[in-house]
Amino acid sequence: MEAGSVSAAARYLGVSQPAVSRLLKQFEGELGFSLFHRAKGKLTPTPEAHRLSIDVGNALDGIDRVRRSAEDVRRHGVGQLRVGVTPMLYDAVLHRLLHGFLREHPHLVLTLETGLTEMMVDWLLRDQVELAFASMLENRPGIEAIPLIETHSVVLMPPGHALTAKRSIGVEDLAEVPLITMTRRYPSRHRIEQMFRRAGVPMRLRAETNLSGTICDLVRMGHGVAILNGLSLDGAGRGDLEARPLTPRLVNRYGVLHLADRGFSRPAQQLITAIRAQLVQAMGNVYLGES
Repeated sequence: MEAGSVSAAARYLGVSQPAVSRLLKQFEGELGFSLFHRAKGKLTPTPEAHRLSIDVGNALDGIDRVRRSAEDVRRHGVGQLRVGVTPMLYDAVLHRLLHGFLREHPHLVLTLETGLTEMMVDWLLRDQVELAFASMLENRPGIEAIPLIETHSVVLMPPGHALTAKRSIGVEDLAEVPLITMTRRYPSRHRIEQMFRRAGVPMRLRAETNLSGTICDLVRMGHGVAILNGLSLDGAGRGDLEARPLTPRLVNRYGVLHLADRGFSRPAQQLITAIRAQLVQAMGNVYLGES
């Protein structure tokens, strides 16, 4: 199909034309259907051939990736590292160490995918990433986690808000207060709603967004207060906003997710070591240490 004729395919493969014809007939016999219409010495691909060629192409691409990966390992002792990370953890932790990590591993091919935690669990199970730096609030079959970070959510307010007079803010203090939150795609939103239900307090939603920076902007504009993960504040442009502890505490835990039945490659181990070093140096107040 790529060469356009049997003779051209034979030249491409470095074999004789009769050999290609025999292989083609043998293949069609094994498949049980024709791959080409034959008329006046010309071969025209059938619809079945076009459909089959997609899967054949994917298989050949996979074989080629294995070949390239093996060559990288043979030549450099390293290959490719595929990592998933949530946008918040990228901003708060990972982007601070990437430059040094890549400089120390000049031959490593790093693939970095960002998304929600649930997306990364799916990527792990599909073998699309080797590890994921994400939330670890729930136990998931086949997935294990290395705990690294624990934070608490805070109530974020504009300067001068009446609640800034309190040292900590309970859910009951937020009754009928306009609230700005993450969208319902995020587990943190469901946990906030659950807190209000347990306290028997009505939750007055004012706005929702998937960006912590936008939440800070809306609070700063005076449209309401926000319950936000403390880890988000540094990268979200907190500025002059006021933050107070929330009671009861809303605990957030993050770590490295990985397949339970698989060990880490050397580059993965080195990245985890680099993350730990970064947390010790810059975020010791939330780092859980090595267990």
